[in-house]
Amino acid sequence: MARAFAHLAGAIAMLLTSLLWVALLHGGKADRFLDDLAGAQNEYKVVLGTALLAVILAFVAAIRADRRWFLGVAFSVGTLGFFTYALSR
Repeated sequence: MARAFAHLAGAIAMLLTSLLWVALLHGGKADRFLDDLAGAQNEYKVVLGTALLAVILAFVAAIRADRRWFLGVAFSVGTLGFFTYALSR
């Protein structure tokens, strides 16, 4: 049962990571949504928090479920690094 929940955590991590990349492609809609959700001053916290949550969930899946999830960890860390760099400019 714990292994199934770990796979679910990995799937949620990949969903969050994919959502961040889709939001990058549709920046106008994503920006308006985040402004309504957290305000203009805090939208970077939501983006970086989502990326960090994806890294943590993918790491849990890699440790508890299957080593193939380390590919998801690498993808999530790359996403976190990209958005950290993009938001710091």
